[in-house]
Amino acid sequence: MTLVLRNLRVPLALEGTDPAELAGRRLGVPVSRARIVRKSLDARAGREPVFIYSLELELPPGLEQRVLRGRHARQLGPPETRPEGPAAPPAHRPALRDRPVVVGTGPAGLFAAWRLVAEGFRPLLLERGPDVNRRSKDWHGFLRGAAFEPESNLLFGEGGAGAFSDGKLTTRIKDPRVATVLEALAAHGAPESVLWLAKPHVGSNALPGIVRSLRRGLVAAGAEVRFGTRVDDLIVERGRVVGVRCGDEHIAAGVVVLAVGHSARDTLEMLFEHGVEMRAKPFQMGLRIEHPQALIDRLQYGAATGHEALPTAEYSLVSRRPAGHAGDVYSFCMCPGGEILPATERHGLLCVNGASPRARDGRFANSGLVVTVEPAAFGSDPRGGLALQQRLEARAFELGGGDFGAPGQRATDFLANRVSETLGPTSYPFAVRPAPLAEVLPEGAPAALQAALADFDRRLPGYAGADAMLVGPESRSSAPLRMERDEETLVSTSHPGLYPVGEGAGWAGGIMSAAVDGLRAAEAIARAFAPARA
Repeated sequence: MTLVLRNLRVPLALEGTDPAELAGRRLGVPVSRARIVRKSLDARAGREPVFIYSLELELPPGLEQRVLRGRHARQLGPPETRPEGPAAPPAHRPALRDRPVVVGTGPAGLFAAWRLVAEGFRPLLLERGPDVNRRSKDWHGFLRGAAFEPESNLLFGEGGAGAFSDGKLTTRIKDPRVATVLEALAAHGAPESVLWLAKPHVGSNALPGIVRSLRRGLVAAGAEVRFGTRVDDLIVERGRVVGVRCGDEHIAAGVVVLAVGHSARDTLEMLFEHGVEMRAKPFQMGLRIEHPQALIDRLQYGAATGHEALPTAEYSLVSRRPAGHAGDVYSFCMCPGGEILPATERHGLLCVNGASPRARDGRFANSGLVVTVEPAAFGSDPRGGLALQQRLEARAFELGGGDFGAPGQRATDFLANRVSETLGPTSYPFAVRPAPLAEVLPEGAPAALQAALADFDRRLPGYAGADAMLVGPESRSSAPLRMERDEETLVSTSHPGLYPVGEGAGWAGGIMSAAVDGLRAAEAIARAFAPARA
């Protein structure tokens, strides 16, 4: 019999001990084999940190009933049953006359294509930016002083906006496809730990190689990938999307999976002109806060700080706001040992994001602090949220000096409504210049962030102290619009043949949820159509 031992608390002194030995100590019987199925860290304030394991066990014959009657029986149970994969598609489906076209190679697009090839299709992937190798050279050249490339940056190119990010794979969605995504990532170079860590992460230096491996696997399975190919228009016949135009080339498509991300604003404008049905939705906006990583380690680990078993400390914070005030403030995309980077697609606009390498060994810790902006702040037109983002990003570019420098403020000065005279060191690769950050935030957000900072500082003394630097704005954490689609078929409600997916369509918020959304769209296509006959 195979059993799972859950909630096994392991003190720091025993971290690294063979899991079978740990289980045997707890149960008082020999354990033949133990496999980690989940691992997390409990580092709540006032307690010594402990690791919490769930272990899948194999016991010598005849011991199962003994342990099930023992004092730790409540922690034991059968392994969770893995949900079955997608149901087999109907036998009688119309065949697609042309191959599926997937627009965008971020997580939504890559995993849509991944499922499509598994279902026998040969999709064509179109990516406006370059392959990840060229993109990496362009990006790092920009950080060293080369010209900014509008089609090859932190947002555009193979892998999408997540390819040079922290690579966090945590998600709040409860979907069996999450396991499918994790397994695919592990098969293409992600560490095996992503399968069982409670907060899995890959790292900005490892993600490009994983993306490249995924693409090569897709091509080997029959997909085609074209880089430097921006979709400039939809081809619509009798109300149905039947292809795309890229420059002077017209590409026929059986269906179009639109996975463009939330920063392809020129593509969104083209969709507006076509009358693709969209609606305004709430989105998040705020600032990045940065501390010395050593401070976050001390705040989180206390006397245990520096123990070799502990990972680089991270945090997750929420500050609730009273009714009638701007929304709750919460930390977003916390990057331990990471850096703050410029995340924009064109000169004249500035927003920032965070990233961490696999080792998370940098001097600084940074996190977004964001507040929800409701449509009432920008109107019911979906363009309103985009216009608000661009207006504040343009002001940030101006305040940062017009050279991709960023506006910054000490947390103490932000709380006191004064411009900082000097700023401390940050990880941002260009200049950070003192500026009133309230000017790069929507109405109501400065007061909400000030209240949250004071709240966080009470709970974590020093969080809003002299060493805390604010840089902004953090404006691309989610899309301000949603492309309407049928709940079952995932087809655009206004344009049959078009499948809007991922963050840019307003249906996801992070690597994992975007990848899952891409899988769902591909499954829906496979239910509706058969692959074109050879």
